[in-house]
Amino acid sequence: METNAGKYLNRPIGENEEELLDEIWNSLPPVENEDQILDENYRNVKQRIHRHTLRRRVIYISSSAAVVCLFILLLFRPEAPEKSPVFAQLNDMGVSICEQKVQFMIGDSIVANLNTSAKMNVDQNAKMALQSATGEKIILKEGKPLKIYVPAGKRFDLELADGTHVWLNSDTWLEYPTTFASANERRVKIEGEGFFDVKPDATKPFHVEVPGGESIRVLGTSFNVSAYSDNEENITTLVTGKIEYSIPMRTEAIALLPNEQVRVNKTTKGVTKNEVNTSEFAMWKEGVLYFNDEKLPVLAKQLARMYGIEIRVADKYNDACFSGMIRYERGIDYITKLLTTTSNITCSIENGIIYLK
Repeated sequence: METNAGKYLNRPIGENEEELLDEIWNSLPPVENEDQILDENYRNVKQRIHRHTLRRRVIYISSSAAVVCLFILLLFRPEAPEKSPVFAQLNDMGVSICEQKVQFMIGDSIVANLNTSAKMNVDQNAKMALQSATGEKIILKEGKPLKIYVPAGKRFDLELADGTHVWLNSDTWLEYPTTFASANERRVKIEGEGFFDVKPDATKPFHVEVPGGESIRVLGTSFNVSAYSDNEENITTLVTGKIEYSIPMRTEAIALLPNEQVRVNKTTKGVTKNEVNTSEFAMWKEGVLYFNDEKLPVLAKQLARMYGIEIRVADKYNDACFSGMIRYERGIDYITKLLTTTSNITCSIENGIIYLK
């Protein structure tokens, strides 16, 4: 006998069938002696759906406060953040938005506001310059450190003078020199989150300094570092190559290989090193927020940085945990509705601030 579910096994997977699979499967009548077969068929269909498209993702939401566990399937569209009506939506909701621009500084002086990206290069007169995405050119002299500040609600791409590419996340500071030509090493400082694709140079190791005296030494590699001042941990995730992570008061550096991550608790100085799926920790570059069993206050902080807004969480939901992926253009209205319809959380907006209570 062919069950309704069995009909799915040998047919093309349609555009919306994955959204109906769980509902259909749960509605099937019990079939004697076929539980194992059904389970295998179910897994087979789910695997085929997963292989069929990378644009659709499953968000698993668990609320320990409300003891809620359920799956919600989301459709992610590859629309660029610049084209999305996110800010218009926030304005319509009455939410206050951070209007600050990306700042380029020489020393402590703001020199220019930048758009989405910039590149350090040598101009036709052999002078170092910062070339912005809009065509603006700023001639530079060696001496004072250069700084980029990316405010909440923004992301920024920067190519350094040596060809190293740095992606900077919201609410992030990067300090770097005009050129590395006269130095024995390449050294930069970051506070916030950045993804580094370091240009190989065996004669000049690349160092990234993070708050707390910690530093990362590389020759040519790609990695993500998250070192926000208000986070409990500094987290570094290696994608390719090899790095050494140094911590004050620790005599030996921690060596990381691809797909490994080191976490340093800033209060206890405890260190953990694990294997991870590195792609999950660089999704923010593409405008995707990934969170795995994240407590609601931490998730709210990530959303606040992502959109340049303020979110406050009631104390009773401090232990509510959520997992999933949300694309930037989904917007806060979608996300808050998702939270409120799948848990006991309510959402209100007062004086431009979002309250989850």
